[in-house]
Amino acid sequence: MSEQAVSILATHPWVDTAWWDQGKRAILVRPSASAVAVRPVPGPLLIEHLEHWRHVYEYVYSTTEGRHGDDLDLSGWRASDTGKPFSRDHMIEWVQHAVGLVLRDKPRVVLELGCGSGLLAHRVHRSTRAYVGIDVAEPAVERLRAQALPGVRVLQGAAHELTSASVTSALREATGDDTAAPDCVVLNSVTQCFPNEQYLTAVLDDALDLVAAGGTVVVGDIRNLANASSFARWLETARYPDSTEPQLTARIADRLAADEELLCDPRLFARIAARHHRDIRTTCYAKPFHDDTELTRYRYDIVYTVDRPAPEPARTIEWSTLSGYRLRAVDLTREPTLITGIPNALLDPHAPDAVRPAELAAAVPPSWAVLLDSADGRLLAAGPPEHYHDRDAVRGNDSTAGCNNPNTTFVQRRLPEILTDYLERELPTAATPLIAVAQEPTVP
Repeated sequence: MSEQAVSILATHPWVDTAWWDQGKRAILVRPSASAVAVRPVPGPLLIEHLEHWRHVYEYVYSTTEGRHGDDLDLSGWRASDTGKPFSRDHMIEWVQHAVGLVLRDKPRVVLELGCGSGLLAHRVHRSTRAYVGIDVAEPAVERLRAQALPGVRVLQGAAHELTSASVTSALREATGDDTAAPDCVVLNSVTQCFPNEQYLTAVLDDALDLVAAGGTVVVGDIRNLANASSFARWLETARYPDSTEPQLTARIADRLAADEELLCDPRLFARIAARHHRDIRTTCYAKPFHDDTELTRYRYDIVYTVDRPAPEPARTIEWSTLSGYRLRAVDLTREPTLITGIPNALLDPHAPDAVRPAELAAAVPPSWAVLLDSADGRLLAAGPPEHYHDRDAVRGNDSTAGCNNPNTTFVQRRLPEILTDYLERELPTAATPLIAVAQEPTVP
């Protein structure tokens, strides 16, 4: 029977090869490259992964829990350590920060991938000529459409459909211009739902191709791979405060291995920019929120600036030479200045002159920003973001900096389910053997 089952499974279009493993007493399968491909079109297993997240968010948005009003729907926003909703004030600060990144360069046309319930749309559209939002979750799309915000178009779709005819048509309708390109493309708090690094890269390539010269691509609220172990330790310690070190170490390893969300090293974004055909500057923002949560500690924002002349060089001052809060004694308006090497008190509390991001934000001029000065967020920088250049947080020459691969875990779980159903239809009277994925799928 096993030989017959292997033969049948080998003919499935999502399977490259199948064989019986006597030691495991299972049929092992290797997914076909086309099933997990990103280009030229997403393969069926990749689509299955995206559909999984669509169902998750359609459920989230179909409930009323966390909904404070049309312009503040906080459904699904819960802290990992407590399971409780983030405070309303904390989330308002989160929204205002994201809106500030989008509107910093005064875009006229904004295109948002993953617009959700409209947390940004409700605030961005007032300052723009046109806003187009795209989301996979039908309840969110229908609700935002029904609110009929002026100058706003909303359509259902996935991130890889950025260059589709429906998006082009929505931009044309919103602007009244057949050739209009967005001045800002936004992906805020959506990359964690992407299947893998290849998908992220493809979407960002499309966004960088599409955005108007001088415009920006804002990739917001990214989970940081460079400090993922720190986050896992923080979380497991909060959940199991009495754990021994060996127990804690095991829980950390299990959490990292089982994470279903995409985590990205900030240096990946500089590498993507460096190989693109356009002239792109990469800036990495810290989260300067007052509440000490995972959103403040373990997430960051990337802003790409596309085809814009580089500003004059800035002077660089090391934080250690200022003895911390003597920052106020420095003339920060005399010439462009970047303060670097600032220990982040949330992640490195014992470092001399460490400071919290929120305290730093309050101490610098309004036109400045709190930035990452190391990929893991343990060091911060502060200054005009247009002068942020080639910092350690985003040096693009580290080929090892990338993402985890939640699609591998998804395929290892989902493909055997699909093939078991397939085999039961093809051999309805036979006992179905165990099926497992042999190795990570190879993405072309």
